Amino acid sequence: MRNLFCRCDLNAIQAIAASAFVALAIFAWTERTDVVVADPDGLSFYYWPWKLWQIGPLLMGFAGVWWLWLSTRRVPWVRSLALGILAAVVFANGYTGLFGEYWGAVWRTVNPLFIGSCSVAAVVLWRRGCAAGKVGAAISVALGAVVFANAYFVNNGILWQILDPVRMLTELAWAAAASQANVVESD
Repeated sequence: MRNLFCRCDLNAIQAIAASAFVALAIFAWTERTDVVVADPDGLSFYYWPWKLWQIGPLLMGFAGVWWLWLSTRRVPWVRSLALGILAAVVFANGYTGLFGEYWGAVWRTVNPLFIGSCSVAAVVLWRRGCAAGKVGAAISVALGAVVFANAYFVNNGILWQILDPVRMLTELAWAAAASQANVVESD
C-alpha cells in the first residue's frame, strides 16, 4: 500500500499521454453520460441530478491536475504545454465554432481542469512565501471559486464573457511560470 503513494516521475511522452488521458476522461464523462444518465431533459445546471453528476468530473479534474503536477518534475515544460493548450481550447471554444455541437461538453471539460489548476497554483504560490506569491494564491483561489460558482450554480452569461479572457490570460501566465516551479514538496 505504501508504494501506491510513492513519487512518480513521468518522461515527456508519458506526461503528455497522461495529460491527454485526464482531459479525455473528463470529456467522455461529460459528453456521453451527461445527457443520457443525469440530465435527459437538457436542464443542465438547474437540475440537481446534473449537479451531482458533475462531482465526477470535478474529482477527476482536481486529482488529475495534482497528479500531473506532482509527476512532471523531470519534464516541467509539459505543464506549460498543457496550460497553453487549455488556454487555446478556451479561445477556440469561446470565440470560434471549432468544436461545433460539442461546445458544451468542452466547457464542462475545461471548467474542472481550470478549477484544479487554480488549486495547484494557489498552493505553489502560497508556498513561495513572499507577499506577491500570497496575493497570487488568493487571486487563484478567488478565480477558481468564481468559475466553480458560475459553472455549477449561477451560469451568468455576462460573467462568462469576463471569465473567458481572464481564464486564458491566467492560464498563459501560469504556463509561463509552471516550467520553473517545482514547489509543493519539501526537499
